[in-house]
Amino acid sequence: KGSREYVLSVREQMLNNKSFKVPEDWDVDWNIRLGPIWTPAELGSTNLVCWLSPEYYHPLDTDADIIAQASDRSGNGVIWENTWTSASCPMFTSPLNDFKGMGFDGTQWIYSTDESGDGELDPGTGDFSITMLVEFGGISTAEKYVLCSDGTKDFALSVKEVSGTDRYKVYFDGSATTAAPAVNVSAPVILTVGRSGGDQFLKLANLSINDTNITGTESVDIDNSQQFFIGGKEASTDRSAGNMFTGNIYEIMFYNGTLSTDDIKNLEGYLAHKYAQT
Repeated sequence: KGSREYVLSVREQMLNNKSFKVPEDWDVDWNIRLGPIWTPAELGSTNLVCWLSPEYYHPLDTDADIIAQASDRSGNGVIWENTWTSASCPMFTSPLNDFKGMGFDGTQWIYSTDESGDGELDPGTGDFSITMLVEFGGISTAEKYVLCSDGTKDFALSVKEVSGTDRYKVYFDGSATTAAPAVNVSAPVILTVGRSGGDQFLKLANLSINDTNITGTESVDIDNSQQFFIGGKEASTDRSAGNMFTGNIYEIMFYNGTLSTDDIKNLEGYLAHKYAQT
């Protein structure tokens, strides 16, 4: 079982089967970019509701550089798309350790669609967690929305220049808190944001901290819109106000439920290994 072809076939199953287990006798002597041998689907204590990874970003039929759709790798069937114009869709980035992400230039966005009306990305008042590998571009005094649940910002993550320093802002139920850590614009960042035990948090893998300035117990309820936006806000007027995200998002996982410290470390390790980040 040590042939190069066998190793490649196993890697292909790893990338396309969310629950695939690597054989114990797998020979890894070949010089192949294997990526991680653990996946986000293997967290047993939480509900993986959506998982966007480069292997599931689909190009536009007429332009291989444009991402027309991103499909959910978790098996829950959440579809992300942008049907406004091809110019407002994200673009494929340059590879990061052989994996291309979604690139946003401040005019592009993508949103989730919920055909069933079940609100897969809506945790209500319960715990939830969103982990991503993101690379920030230009940040200004106008807020740049990385994620936004709806027009009223029941939940949102943005970045903004505050008193000369680039900061994270986290919204719950329309109420914002500016996080203490500064935004790193020099390298990709692994971050986790959400709510645990009723308290909101922002965690940066490179700092290994929870920002204690993010506190509160507000609800996150996006049942009415049943959409989630990456790269901007819901209303078209908001998306023309200079507050759309600039940068790259390579991979992102949405969980409903409580992530333990070990869970978060596992997700950080998965992303760091796959994209060759430290």
